[in-house]
Amino acid sequence: MTILTTSDRAPRTGAGGEGAASAVPSTAHTPTPTGSKTWNRLSAVARYYPVFLIFLIWEVLSRLNVLDPMFMPPLEDVARTFYQQVFVTHELLSHIEVSFMRAGMGLGLAAVVGIAAGILMGRIRAVESFLDPLISALFPTPKLALFPLMMIFLGIGDASKIALIFLGCFFPIVINTYTGVKNVDKFFVWNALTKGASQRQLIWHVIIPASLPFVFAGLRVATSTAFLLIVASELIAANDGLGYLIMFAERSFDPALMWCGILVIAGMGFAVDRLLLALGARLFVWQDK
Repeated sequence: MTILTTSDRAPRTGAGGEGAASAVPSTAHTPTPTGSKTWNRLSAVARYYPVFLIFLIWEVLSRLNVLDPMFMPPLEDVARTFYQQVFVTHELLSHIEVSFMRAGMGLGLAAVVGIAAGILMGRIRAVESFLDPLISALFPTPKLALFPLMMIFLGIGDASKIALIFLGCFFPIVINTYTGVKNVDKFFVWNALTKGASQRQLIWHVIIPASLPFVFAGLRVATSTAFLLIVASELIAANDGLGYLIMFAERSFDPALMWCGILVIAGMGFAVDRLLLALGARLFVWQDK
C-alpha cells in the first residue's frame, strides 16, 4: 500500500516542488494580541460598574444632605469606621470569625448529609418513598419560624444557630443532588454495570461525577441561605457575630457601624459565591463541550 505524504497530495505548480510547500497551510499558532487580554480584564471589571455607581450616588447625595445621615451616613464615614474596626480595635474581625464559623459549620453539615441523602434517594426507591413526603412538607416551611423552638431545646448559643443554618441549607442541597442523580444518563449506568462495576464503584465513578453540576447549584443556593439565616438568628438572640453587631449599632444610633456590618456581610456572600463559580468553571469545563 502506497502512503501519500503531504507533498504528494498538494498540487505542484512550480519547479522543484515549490508550489507544494506554498499549498500547505501554516499550522503555526497565532498569538493572542495583548490588547484583547487587556480588554477582557477591563470587561470583567466593568461588569461591576452598577456597584460603583451606587456607591458614587450614595456619597454625592450624602454630601448634598439629600440623605438623612442617621439612616445613610456618608460612605467616607463608613470606610473610616471599617478601618477602625479592623485595624485599630479588631472587633469587626472577631464578629466575622464567629459568624463565619457558625455559617460554615451549618453549611458543612448540610452538605454532607444533603449530598448523601440525595444520592440515596436517587438510587434506592425505599429511601425516596420515605424522604420525599418529609422534604415536600418541610421545604416550604419558613425556617426562621422554627428558630424559637430550636432555642427552647438547644439554647441561645451556637447550637441553635448552627441547627437553623443546617435546616435551611439541607433542602436545596438534597433536592439538587437528587435531581442530578435522577438525570444521570442511563447509558453511562448501563455501560458501567455491564463491565462489572459494583454499586459502590458505580456511585463513586459514575453517579457522583455526573451529578456534580447539580450539587454545585445546590451549594450556591445553600451558601446564600446560610448568610441570610446567620444574620437573622444573630439579630434575634446573640452576644456576638455580625447580626449582633448590626443590632448593637442600630440601638446605639451608630449608622456608620451598622452599614459597615451590612456591607461586610454582602461582601462575604459575594466572595464565597464567586469562589464557588470559579471552582465550578474549572471542574466542569466539559459542560461547554
